[in-house]
Amino acid sequence: MHHHITRRGLLVGTAAIGVGGLGAFPAFAQQAGDAAGRTYHALLVAVTAYPNLPPKASLVGPNNDASLVREFLLNNAPVTFEPQNVAVLADGIESTASPTRGSIRDALDRLADTVKSGDFVYLQFSGHGTQQPAMDPAIEPDGLDECFLPADTGMWEDRSKGIPNALIDKEFRDHLQKIRDKGAFIWAVFDCCHSGTMTRAVTESEETERKIDFTDLGIPEAAMAEAIAEAQGPATRGMGEESPRQNSLGITSAEPTGAESIAPGGMVAFFAAQNTETTPEMPLPKGDPEATKLGLFTYTVFAKIAENPAMTYRQLGQAVLQAYSGDNRMRPTPLFEGDLDRQVFGSTPEDRIAQWAIKAENGMLEIPAGQLHRLSPGTKLAILASPAATLDQAVGYVEVQSAKNLTSRVVPVAHEGLPALAVADVPVNSWARLTELAIGFELVVARPGGGDSPAETELLNAALDKIVDEKKVPVNLRLVDAGEAADLTLAVMSEMDVGIIIADQARQSENAARASLSTEPRVWLLPPSAELSLEDGRRSPSLPLAGSDIDDIAAKLAEDLVRIFRATSLSRLSAASEFRPNEVEVGFKIKRTQAADAEPLRAGTVPVVHPDDEVHIEAKSASAKPVDINVLYIGSDYSISHMYAERLSSGSEIDLPLLAFTDSSYGIERMVVVLSEAEPQTPVEDLSFLEQVGVRQATRSLGGGAATFGELLREVAAAPATRGAARLGDKAGAKGAVLIFPMETTPRG
Repeated sequence: MHHHITRRGLLVGTAAIGVGGLGAFPAFAQQAGDAAGRTYHALLVAVTAYPNLPPKASLVGPNNDASLVREFLLNNAPVTFEPQNVAVLADGIESTASPTRGSIRDALDRLADTVKSGDFVYLQFSGHGTQQPAMDPAIEPDGLDECFLPADTGMWEDRSKGIPNALIDKEFRDHLQKIRDKGAFIWAVFDCCHSGTMTRAVTESEETERKIDFTDLGIPEAAMAEAIAEAQGPATRGMGEESPRQNSLGITSAEPTGAESIAPGGMVAFFAAQNTETTPEMPLPKGDPEATKLGLFTYTVFAKIAENPAMTYRQLGQAVLQAYSGDNRMRPTPLFEGDLDRQVFGSTPEDRIAQWAIKAENGMLEIPAGQLHRLSPGTKLAILASPAATLDQAVGYVEVQSAKNLTSRVVPVAHEGLPALAVADVPVNSWARLTELAIGFELVVARPGGGDSPAETELLNAALDKIVDEKKVPVNLRLVDAGEAADLTLAVMSEMDVGIIIADQARQSENAARASLSTEPRVWLLPPSAELSLEDGRRSPSLPLAGSDIDDIAAKLAEDLVRIFRATSLSRLSAASEFRPNEVEVGFKIKRTQAADAEPLRAGTVPVVHPDDEVHIEAKSASAKPVDINVLYIGSDYSISHMYAERLSSGSEIDLPLLAFTDSSYGIERMVVVLSEAEPQTPVEDLSFLEQVGVRQATRSLGGGAATFGELLREVAAAPATRGAARLGDKAGAKGAVLIFPMETTPRG
């Protein structure tokens, strides 16, 4: 189900809310002027085939990543990339060379020789990553090299030679530094991962991980253990404030210290996963029968840029995290490093409008924007004679008939009191401006696959059919087959089955998994990553099946589906942001136990927090109208706690403690800030009606609009079963915004 949010006032040039003093999420743009004299370069590396490795190392998505990014850079980017400056290294698609170790290094060297001060370089690396015992332990505190695997990667030989033809993190750093030494700015995106420790693959799925286990490369477990044991630093990185999260290639973007660099170029690096996680590829966009496999990270990054090209890198990172949250993804947790407060692509930080030139050809209308821009069939756009026209000057409307990733076929329709134009009557050189934003309020659930409990699996499927057929449960539920892309994956297993899977992933003895675990089948409710855990505070949600009939299972499952639906839908509302820059600024600080001062919670990060750590809120309003602020907390068990409600008048500020973490549950959890414009002398918008317990018995305990925006939130609570259209901005210009701040709670110590 999709709601279409009308943005009539918004799209005249408004922009979104400022976050923590970091600026705003500006509105949309068609094009921005390039900096004088700057040349834009790109190198796109995609590795799908590994002929010297086991067959399971083959991938599909990297080539599609490269094709998507190349098309975007040449036709949709807010700056100008000339075709001769966009190089692709890939097998199986049009490219300049195979992505071997030699060709990758040669291409990076050519960039270092070509660029000049002020140029911009975009780098994309899609493929496999892994870890190996460090070839030079003196420069790797944890004893491991992070590696990107080119097409000619071979099997590991020994500690001194490592993985033949692998590119290790130090080599990447050296190449990137040479480019920066010329004064060019680098944005590098790594859609790969370097760990086999993530528990998943409960069932065969269209979603596959971009990882290869070190044992598949011939690296003995003993060699890895020895390297870690000999390490000078911590063996495990990224799980606390004393040991910050590490990216998957160990690359940092700190300023160089060499005397030869007078004015080095800046750098931003985006990583799909930290070095203890994997990252997936899958058919995207979800639900499109013609979807191709793409890296989730690459697709999401460019979808967010397509929606709003005038962001900073930090805001882009925050938008990616919010998108993952809306998709119910607990993992991976991407990392964003470097000069994050620069504008993406170095474009101009100005208010922009979501509008595109209409191209008429052979009686058809097309615009250069598609599903990456959140355009879907049924989306309406106003026809304007010029890009400077206002919406009240619209001569008609078009509706998206079909949409690919970066293009859409549109047809004239009657809308807003205007008749449908004939294609021939659409003005030459006219523009289509977005007037609605589609937000999908739907919970996609993948049925359980085959397994060792066929009777219980059949019973569960019958209960799912009952929920859908009776239409009594207020959830927009769509069932898909096992293995298809979904917000929620169901699996029928016993605790014993789960324990054995976890032991296998961790290379532990099955005997450890068998202690005190039940053999009775249960239904497990898993996120898209299919992550499983039996740890206290992290236990994956599940329901018993033994002794239950269809009615019992349907009733219990329906309760949990409603809770998951509400939590997921609330996260998806982050797309409906309608405040101008600096109208409202919201920020958070984390006060850690024993620490003297609080540290800011920076947008675009996923901080690690522990029991007894505190979160403090800061907010300031410069809006001409009162603004109600509500803060909710979505637990890893899908519980929703209402933490705070306050009305901010123009010029008012708040700075106060908000919540303290407990040891009740652990995992990826989300702090949700809801802003809604209010009318004077009206009650404060109180969203406590959204509160709910989680899907497990042990729930987290944390303590203590405008009409149309409020209606949208109430629809989340009511979980409407039919398609509807909620309008923002129709009543006295009422506006709203939802911001998501994910964080990971872990045990202390």
